[in-house]
Amino acid sequence: MLFPASGENPPRKGIRLMQTAKHQIFYGWYIVAACFVVAFIVFGISVNTFTVYIKPIQEDLGWSRGKIAFGVTISAIAMGMSAPFIGRLIDRVGARWVMAAGASAIGVLSILLSQSRSLPYFLGLYALAGVAQAGATLIPISLVISNWFSAKRGMALGIVMTGTGLGAMVMVPVTSLIVVNWGWRTSYMIMGCIILLVAPLNLLVIRTKPSEKGLLPDGGLIGDSKPIPASGLSISEAFHTRRFWLIGAMMLLFGLVAMGVGVHLMPYLTDIGHRETTAGLLIATVSGMTVLGKIGTGFVADRWGLRSAVMITCAMILVGIVLLMRADIFGVAVVFAIVYGFAIGAPLLINPGLTAECMGLAHFGAIFGILTLLNTAGAAIGATLTGVIYDLAGGYWPAFTLFIVLISAAAYCGVSAKRAAISVPMVEREEIGI
Repeated sequence: MLFPASGENPPRKGIRLMQTAKHQIFYGWYIVAACFVVAFIVFGISVNTFTVYIKPIQEDLGWSRGKIAFGVTISAIAMGMSAPFIGRLIDRVGARWVMAAGASAIGVLSILLSQSRSLPYFLGLYALAGVAQAGATLIPISLVISNWFSAKRGMALGIVMTGTGLGAMVMVPVTSLIVVNWGWRTSYMIMGCIILLVAPLNLLVIRTKPSEKGLLPDGGLIGDSKPIPASGLSISEAFHTRRFWLIGAMMLLFGLVAMGVGVHLMPYLTDIGHRETTAGLLIATVSGMTVLGKIGTGFVADRWGLRSAVMITCAMILVGIVLLMRADIFGVAVVFAIVYGFAIGAPLLINPGLTAECMGLAHFGAIFGILTLLNTAGAAIGATLTGVIYDLAGGYWPAFTLFIVLISAAAYCGVSAKRAAISVPMVEREEIGI
């Protein structure tokens, strides 16, 4: 690991480091459980179920798929534009208040989306939801888990991020069922009410740093009230490193491919002959496999390093897209769901993990917020570009072919970023605390 977490520095005078008693559960695991619930409910509903709404809204309101998918695009743009500010806000006031406010806003906005009758209203609410999403899910979760865990960071992130996959696995079929039986408006209202339940959990459990509980990362107690400062690059220093921009390029490409496929997966599968219920089950399988994929990626990252995790993830995404192009055969579609699903959730671990290792934790919130801007820019491009390509070409194959090239480029960027971090001169390492 390139940068140590705050608890890995040698103990200073006035600080006694002790292992927590065996009968006690490290509070970090309560943080993991709470973040898992947030990922399951807030991310699982607000992000992963959008694909279910495309056709019903198209049939009800007469909007094109490209225009509907622009809701995801504008949400991603808003999330990306606000991410650096949200990161700074989290660094300043703490994660729990920002996460609670974000979840509350998303819940209310989902209820308001049920009343959509004009495209500007629909897109405006998704823009606001993007800002709320930046404060509710991935940015604060990544910061909190990276602060609370060092040696077990990969495993902790893996457990938390399985919530996004399990949330999709449960909520996509549930949303489909509600839409089929009661309509998409009722579905938006129900899901919004569920999301609102998360805000109190954030306030009760989430703590940004272990020092707020008198603890150190991975366990142990602080005998003095003075916390050990985290090490890492400042925002200005990060901007001047090659590895920062390589991570940013990787995250942009990950976002573009994931959203380009994910938003259009339901309509694509039904276009090639699968029933809506079958398509929903295939998407649920993708989501379910992300659970195993995130745990597996966390294990690989902790055992063999993030470089191996990046290479394996990108290779499996590439194979999955190739299989998707022949997914009119049910057996191939199932294999696609297994292979692609295992890999597509891994960037949720790789992105913050690589950022923490290459940039440090001192200004993680602000730096990762800026990098998230690039990730969401990719997601914004991917959702709309795929819809536009479909409208122009009458199919999705040209977009999938492009994604094969882009995911290969993402692999190069991720591996090169890790290599660039390892090659940092020793003098620079000593100056910034590596």
